[in-house]
Amino acid sequence: MLYPMETFVYSCADLKELKKVLEGDTLSDTSFSRLGYVLREGKPYGLQGYVVYFKTEEGKGASYQKQLEAIPRCTPVSAEGKKKVVDAIEAEENSAAAGFGSLFG
Repeated sequence: MLYPMETFVYSCADLKELKKVLEGDTLSDTSFSRLGYVLREGKPYGLQGYVVYFKTEEGKGASYQKQLEAIPRCTPVSAEGKKKVVDAIEAEENSAAAGFGSLFG
């Protein structure tokens, strides 16, 4: 059974502080390491600093949002910016999956 998912995109200026949160406490139920995330430079998406993209089951994103919002200058990306980031990352993931399929198919 597939669960409905929520997608989140944050823009963060301080990479050092961001990595502390993303890589910290890997055994926690609300660990980004366990969840999975994509970290990229924001410049290709027209954003400052770094971009974090992640998905959670619907209704379970609040604890992850709280962790990111505790970082100074780390904020949710606008709806327009979020769509741009999500579309670009998902296109990359789909093309990578297609590439693997052609190798082994």
